[in-house]
Amino acid sequence: MKLVDKQPRPQSTGKRNVLQFSFTTAAVHLVVSSSGKMRRFSHWLRPRVTHVAFLILFVYLFLLVGHRFLQNERLREDLAKTQHQMIFEKPNPHWDYSNSWRKIGNASLRHEIYSAYFDVRTEIIGSVRLDEEQMTIGSLRLFAILPERLRDSRVSCIVRFADFTSQEIVAEEAGAMHDVHNNTFAAWSIMCPLHASRRSPMRLPQAVALTYASNRLSHLSPTFIQISYPRNMTNLFGRSRPTISVCVGPLQENYSNVLRLVEFVEMYRLQGASHFYFYYVEATEDVRRVLEHYQRIGLADVFEWNVHSHLQDLHYAGIVAQFNDCVYRANVVDNFRYAAVVDLDEVVMPLKHNSLADYLRQCDEGRTAGFVFRNVFFHRRDSNDTFNAPAHVLNRLLYTQSKVKRTLEVLPAHVRSKVVVNARGIVEMGNHQVYRSAPGYTDHIVHPTVGLLFHYRDKCINCKMVLIVDYTARRFGSLLFDRVDTTCLEVFMDRRGICELA
Repeated sequence: MKLVDKQPRPQSTGKRNVLQFSFTTAAVHLVVSSSGKMRRFSHWLRPRVTHVAFLILFVYLFLLVGHRFLQNERLREDLAKTQHQMIFEKPNPHWDYSNSWRKIGNASLRHEIYSAYFDVRTEIIGSVRLDEEQMTIGSLRLFAILPERLRDSRVSCIVRFADFTSQEIVAEEAGAMHDVHNNTFAAWSIMCPLHASRRSPMRLPQAVALTYASNRLSHLSPTFIQISYPRNMTNLFGRSRPTISVCVGPLQENYSNVLRLVEFVEMYRLQGASHFYFYYVEATEDVRRVLEHYQRIGLADVFEWNVHSHLQDLHYAGIVAQFNDCVYRANVVDNFRYAAVVDLDEVVMPLKHNSLADYLRQCDEGRTAGFVFRNVFFHRRDSNDTFNAPAHVLNRLLYTQSKVKRTLEVLPAHVRSKVVVNARGIVEMGNHQVYRSAPGYTDHIVHPTVGLLFHYRDKCINCKMVLIVDYTARRFGSLLFDRVDTTCLEVFMDRRGICELA
């Protein structure tokens, strides 16, 4: 009988290898899968970490800028309070405020300077100072005629004091103003900040000159002009007078329309204007007699605008420089709140208020830089309608009363429109719009049903435009006829009170 061994047989090595291979493959797949997920996770995490870093940096910069802005605002508030507590004495009490264009340095370059104004508005200055050594007291605003592309990157002001000591100040702003119209010369506006020592008595400069490297004589032999201050220094920080002044475009080409000039002044007087600024390039003797009359009774200031050397290479006799000079003069020298910036053939006409003064009194909320009145045309070629002229009047053909047909189309804002500005809110004025206003001021475009600019143009731009009848200006007719006749009698008594119509 055979005994049989009952021990179990060993398993096949092939099957064991298969199982080991399966477990190894699974482990490899797990490792590969895990590493892939890790790589995908790291790729997913990296941009989000970058975004978070950028976000943290942005928040930091925002807080830093905000902190500096608040510091700057507090600095300006403290500066304004300190400035109001100071006593300013006018260094040139006998200055008569009459300006004329004067050559700067080398006369052959035809660089010229006209005026300079002391501006107390520190909010328009980019960098102000208030420390133990110095404080900002204001700035000087100068108007000049220079090449449109002056190659100098740095322009400076040389200020001169009453004791003939001087100081050079680098201009913070210096550049050609708008409305150059491809001319080689342009009206320039230059602003130089004024800082005063807090350890010595306060001194204001008496005169200023411009200097820059390309005009060497501007430094060797500077052309000083008197700085314009308020006529009454107590008005330096006082409330502006809520009256209307009128800045009139330059009279040129031997202007001779006496009747239009008188009608223009009397019409705006009926609208509430109390003062006029006239600048003349060329005008007839009769026109000058009228201007002298208004100047004699204290109603107007008349200035020579001697830009004869630039009539061919400067836009419209430098009208942009003239309007800016006028607005700064109304603000700084005479403390007027409003200035209507218009030409002799333009009348700002409120349609729902009795006068321009009534409109401003009811609609100005205090922070409007300018009220923009849109343009409509009345054309000289239309027949004269003298129906409302009383039989006894001597001067019957008043253009606002005899021209009653205007264009139906109202031009868009800033296209031949004109502006009545708040003089304290203006930094740079244009011919048809405000180009730069002080911080916190904005423009207001007057709705055409509320007010328009009546433009009595001698030559029509498009003689086929649709016309409508508009009698709005005739509501001033009876008073206007009387005032015009009275003025013409006072000026031209030798002609029995007849003002000639060109």
